Amino acid sequence: MTIAIIGTGSVGSALGPAFARAGHTVAYGSREPARADVRALVAATGPGATASGPDDAVAEADVVVLATPWEATEAVVRALDLAGTTVLDTTNPIAWPHLRHSADPSGGELVQSWAPDAHVVKAFCTVGADVMADTDFPGGARPALFVAGDAEAAKQTALDLAEALGFEGVDAGGLDKSRELEGLAILWIHHAMEVGREMAFGVLRR
Repeated sequence: MTIAIIGTGSVGSALGPAFARAGHTVAYGSREPARADVRALVAATGPGATASGPDDAVAEADVVVLATPWEATEAVVRALDLAGTTVLDTTNPIAWPHLRHSADPSGGELVQSWAPDAHVVKAFCTVGADVMADTDFPGGARPALFVAGDAEAAKQTALDLAEALGFEGVDAGGLDKSRELEGLAILWIHHAMEVGREMAFGVLRR
């Protein structure tokens, strides 16, 4: 499938090459697609990858990934035609430096309100970019990737993409669970600041 990634920061730069390795076509959406670091990211992503303005990137995409800074997300989403599109929201509304949640009721639900005809799924928000780029852990343990959404087909797409990258995809419920996932992201940040970014949450079953 073709995956448009809006944003070329740490999350977009981790997910794009990982999705390409999984066999997908990646189109980056950037305000400055000709910038040197964006061109370098396209080259590192591999054959078929492109960079253009966000409008062009989403035009033929099967899935759109929001990898924007939270403070820029509303303007980006409102400017795009996302009707009928599966949108994976990786953003986390966090007030720094105290690491407090800063969206009501949640970032995922706000994104849905800004794009009411899109199929928004909260995903790829509970772990750092280092693990998104490389999910290999000792002993074959798989990091958990929690997703939340109301559209079942879109949520299944997010779960399938998570599994393709080496995560254990975990269905966390409807989009109203976005706040819990965003809180888990804050917990991950707190913990990563103590032990480093090469860590992730997992799920044990018996």
